[in-house]
Amino acid sequence: MDTKLKSRIIICGWLLLFTFGLSGISLFLFHHDYANQLSLYLYIICSIGALLFSLFVLKRVAIFESLDMRQWQQYYNQIPIDISFAIITIIGIYTISQLTDIGLDYYYEFLQHVRSLVTCTILVALTMAQAYCILQRFYNHDEWQTSWRNSVVYKTRTAIHDAFLSRSNGVQVLLLLGIIFASGFGFLVVCISPPTIVVYVPLFIIVTIPALTIICRRVGHLNRIVLHTTELARGNIQPDLVIHGASTMATLARNVNALKQGMETSQAAQAKSERFKADLITNVSHDLRTPLTSIITYTELLQTPELAAEHRDAYVEIIDRKSKRLKVLIDDLFEISKMASGSIELAKEKVDMGQLLEQALAEHDEMIRQSTLQFRVTKPDTPIYCVVDGQKLWRVFDNLIGNILKYALDHTRVYISIATTEDKVEMTFKNITKYELSDNIDELFERFKRGDASRHTDGSGLGLAIAKSIVDLHGGDLNLEVDGDLFKATVILDAGLAQHL
Repeated sequence: MDTKLKSRIIICGWLLLFTFGLSGISLFLFHHDYANQLSLYLYIICSIGALLFSLFVLKRVAIFESLDMRQWQQYYNQIPIDISFAIITIIGIYTISQLTDIGLDYYYEFLQHVRSLVTCTILVALTMAQAYCILQRFYNHDEWQTSWRNSVVYKTRTAIHDAFLSRSNGVQVLLLLGIIFASGFGFLVVCISPPTIVVYVPLFIIVTIPALTIICRRVGHLNRIVLHTTELARGNIQPDLVIHGASTMATLARNVNALKQGMETSQAAQAKSERFKADLITNVSHDLRTPLTSIITYTELLQTPELAAEHRDAYVEIIDRKSKRLKVLIDDLFEISKMASGSIELAKEKVDMGQLLEQALAEHDEMIRQSTLQFRVTKPDTPIYCVVDGQKLWRVFDNLIGNILKYALDHTRVYISIATTEDKVEMTFKNITKYELSDNIDELFERFKRGDASRHTDGSGLGLAIAKSIVDLHGGDLNLEVDGDLFKATVILDAGLAQHL
């Protein structure tokens, strides 16, 4: 005999035996006034014996191991858990009543008793299968949480809670529904008792019609919002929604208007970014190609056999200068790329900001002496400490001072100061520019943006972008201000951590 068929026959036999045992227990618990007490006791004793034997068999033989309930479990889990409890409760109560009837009504009819026993066996099997599937949900915590969230009770409670998130809106909806329900109930009363129409008609005109008007207006307002958001999702900018009052619909319309304005701002920023990207490609191509073209040209000239020695030396000097210029551009571009990607690490330590500034000024001492600028440096007598990467922050000072030497108006003063405010350190660089600057401060932080729009200076255009990236990595701010020809750069760093070291 096939193993699967044999196991199913064993399970069916065990279920019949177990159901017979349950019928006797049910008869013993719920009925004690049976006419034939001897038959009653005999039936109960036999059924208890059958129940004990079935439990013994269950313990010794793997009855249910051959059953694969996974497929049924998958389908059963789609039923909400509270509906599952309701179904198993109803079937369980009906099964108990049928188990009792086996020994009462059909005891004297053998065939009817067998049919009832088979029916009860099916009911018991169905109840046990449901109990197994429900228990499997309990054993799996995640499955139980998911089942509870998908239950009718949970969804109903959530729906009621959400309906009253705005209490005024929830109360209004409940009141309007109550009016419509009362109006329908009143219509039934009029149909039963026509004289009540004298009261119903005025109430319908005074109460029901205004309620229907309010509902239609709310639905219409919601439809307009849906159509508006649909057009916005398609990318079609629409005029702002008209806002009336302070209802939930008005709040929704106000939020949609705010989102639309944010989308317009985002689109403008995206267009600006695309323009900046095109400018960046143009600028970097120009700045890299110019020295490279000079190097190629003078290299070809050096290959001329009859070239004079003094010309050869001049060409070599030009190639050397252009090569160094190209190296600065490539190094700066590589550095700003690393900072933008966040792949750079800071070696922070406690640093005296005044001393760091003096080192940066000392590096440019020769250029400062050769220039016509007058530097005025103001800093406290006591050290001002910050926890920073000294090498990287020195680059910030170096870039800012370098910009001053390139773009400051000749025969003017440059003011550099260091001050503390609460737990912040502020370093300010001020100078008068020789070139007219745009009022758009953000443009000064662009890659390859220069104060000299004609691009005749030697700067890479990355100085301020690199400086801002370094300050941002330190959690500080680099703020720029332009007032006419006055250019002001302020570096703000946190000094709170250094005070505890």
